[in-house]
Amino acid sequence: MGNGTPGVEPRVLEKDIEHLRTRLDRSLAELDRRRHELTDLRLQVRKHPRVVAGAAGLVVLLLGGVAFVVWRRAVDKPEKVATGEPPAWEKILAAVGTTLAVR
Repeated sequence: MGNGTPGVEPRVLEKDIEHLRTRLDRSLAELDRRRHELTDLRLQVRKHPRVVAGAAGLVVLLLGGVAFVVWRRAVDKPEKVATGEPPAWEKILAAVGTTLAVR
């Protein structure tokens, strides 16, 4: 039989390879379909409206909380609103936020 696999007919090998290719093609097509479905924002909003509403509510609460803290600080201690040097916790928070935003 030459340099091929001993005892196996070339036609059998070709048939096995073709079968494996077909299975691989189907798997890749399914993965591609799932990728498109996952990255389709409109579809995800339709499928999971409660999650989207909860996430939007959380963002609104967080932004409202930050705005309230800034407003209270401006009202209570206006001399500290425009200070030259921010406290350490603000520097840390800014660094973490910048790092997360860049990723």
